[in-house]
Amino acid sequence: MPGVDDSRVKAYRKQAREGTLPPVLLWWVSGLDCHLILDGHARLAAAIAESVEPPLLQLHRTVPGDDRAARINEAVQFYENELARFAGLRALHGPSVPDGAATAGPQFVRLLHDLDTVEQPTWAWPLPGGEDQWRRIAREVTAGQDWPAT
Repeated sequence: MPGVDDSRVKAYRKQAREGTLPPVLLWWVSGLDCHLILDGHARLAAAIAESVEPPLLQLHRTVPGDDRAARINEAVQFYENELARFAGLRALHGPSVPDGAATAGPQFVRLLHDLDTVEQPTWAWPLPGGEDQWRRIAREVTAGQDWPAT
């Protein structure tokens, strides 16, 4: 994070006070169970310095295109099966049994809606060399940094 004296932070502080600060771009990483800042470190520092809530724009993974058609088919199949189940119950027990649309319909809509809105796990691949390689890279990247002791 840039410091309060950074020239970019100083430039953004006025926008933060005026409420015109561009959003900080975040990416949800499920494996870390947190957001990463992709763009906007200086804007975030300016918002913090001005004690204002920064505007945020969150990216997250959605259903992959090749998986989408299969999930739509699963949702349709669920809906059709529920209507058939209720039709069977209705035939057995008479018209006092509902047709099932009031129960299956909202679930069907939710399944389709979730295809576009529910966060999907982010993908990750093992680092060749495993933990030892990760520690080596972390030491190289953080060498000379003044990190707080943990």
